[in-house]
Amino acid sequence: MLTLQAATQVAAQPRIVWQVLVDWSGQSRWIPLTTVEVVGDQDQGLGVRAVALSGCRLGRIPLGLLDNFVVTGWTPPSDGATAELEVLHLGPCITGEGVFQLKQVDGGTAVRCIEVFRVPGGKPVEVMIRAALPIMRRALEHSLRGLAAIADGRK
Repeated sequence: MLTLQAATQVAAQPRIVWQVLVDWSGQSRWIPLTTVEVVGDQDQGLGVRAVALSGCRLGRIPLGLLDNFVVTGWTPPSDGATAELEVLHLGPCITGEGVFQLKQVDGGTAVRCIEVFRVPGGKPVEVMIRAALPIMRRALEHSLRGLAAIADGRK
């Protein structure tokens, strides 16, 4: 299992950050080169199913990292409690769990993202991904800064 973590501070309150976070199609505004499409009738709450593509399409063929996921945890902000959005990554490129935590702090919201995942291809691929984790962490931090900019009204 591989673990990827990043965090940021956002001036906006957790309720606003949550709205930006769960705007699935809007995630392309803060996750570079990524589009998210809900694949069922439900677009909020437990059980939302979506497909994220980090890359592009050549016609109907996806080129890049394809991530099918389902929402398995949905705890919106309320009364200062930590809000959590949990997803289960179903593949084909990665499998595992991801969680976003939003905690109200003085001056806004502390946002933390933790991804615990596997990649297909066995040990050789895992070794390569492990070596790339610092770059992946910087990319995740960049995305979280984009989330903050939107929530704060700067983007």
